[in-house]
Amino acid sequence: MENTKNKERENNQNEFREILSQHGITQSQAADLITVETCRSVSARAVRAWLSNHTAKTATPCPKWAIIALKRATEKGKKTA
Repeated sequence: MENTKNKERENNQNEFREILSQHGITQSQAADLITVETCRSVSARAVRAWLSNHTAKTATPCPKWAIIALKRATEKGKKTA
């Protein structure tokens, strides 16, 4: 069970990082995009915690809803560009 959670956490982090890289988005910009997309306040500090090593004291798992919101926001940006 623990191994499955770690794998999911790692997969979510990798997917989030890939979106940031593909679109040249900073952690702060990602927080703003997710906040606008979800109407849920997300800070750059939260994004850093999602992307930090799981052994760090401040680490928290990257939620799937944040990945979905970031994907939506970047897709909207493509359509308006």
